[in-house]
Amino acid sequence: MLGFIPDPVCSILVGFKDSDFMPWGEFFLSLNNRLLCLMQGRIRSVWRFLYFAFSTVTGMAGFFWAICRGKSKEKAGLNYRRRWLNHVPRHLGLRMQVEGEPYTGSCLYIANHISYIDPISILMHIDAKIVAKAEISNWPLVGYSANITGTIFVERDKKHSRKNAANAVRDALFDGESILVFPEGTTSAGPLTLPFRPRTFEAAQEAGIPVQPIAIYYEDPGVAYIGKHTFIPHFFKLSAIKEIKGRIAFGPLLHGAATCQRAQDWIDLEQSAIVNNIPAYEPA
Repeated sequence: MLGFIPDPVCSILVGFKDSDFMPWGEFFLSLNNRLLCLMQGRIRSVWRFLYFAFSTVTGMAGFFWAICRGKSKEKAGLNYRRRWLNHVPRHLGLRMQVEGEPYTGSCLYIANHISYIDPISILMHIDAKIVAKAEISNWPLVGYSANITGTIFVERDKKHSRKNAANAVRDALFDGESILVFPEGTTSAGPLTLPFRPRTFEAAQEAGIPVQPIAIYYEDPGVAYIGKHTFIPHFFKLSAIKEIKGRIAFGPLLHGAATCQRAQDWIDLEQSAIVNNIPAYEPA
């Protein structure tokens, strides 16, 4: 049986293919295959959304149960995030090749920004608080999950919000915590980055914390969350992709002054190298 077309009809189409009606037979077989792929993609996206929603809700329940048992909000949130990252990205089809070594000490991690799955891709390999735009706090499930796991939200068009976020980042770095920042302030399709904002780099220098640049690349350009995209439609479109393949490269540790420009230069060079010569894919 071919896809959704019954066996007798398929037999007729195959007969057409071997007869004078071959062009029509090939047309219908091709149409069947395309519709089958479309159906498979939709089924996959619905299944992944349900898995994502169920895992997130049950994880939240575990978070509140841990607090009721006496754990601090910070520890409960970290445990929730680790458990979630241990299985959800894999079931969402995320397959990222990893190069370089993520630093395990206190660090300011800096990455280019392509999509809302960037933090997921990176946090599978590091423990860090994220700085994210305030808009995400209103996204279904995602917003509350981000809040309980210590995300620092910022409204980039409001000066007082940027100042509060910068102070929160500085305090966390001085306390020996790690922070993940996307200093472009928005997503872009790349491959080169948009101008970096320097404030968090200054905080890292004051705290004596190293900066590690991270370059992210996805093979499918449809992963990029840019322009007029909205979360739910884009999530279903993204979830229909069988495997989201890409690469994460952890760069060298940067210290001292001018880390902002040096981090951006390293990421741009890495992205250019990836685009021009993509290495053989091997799942991490």
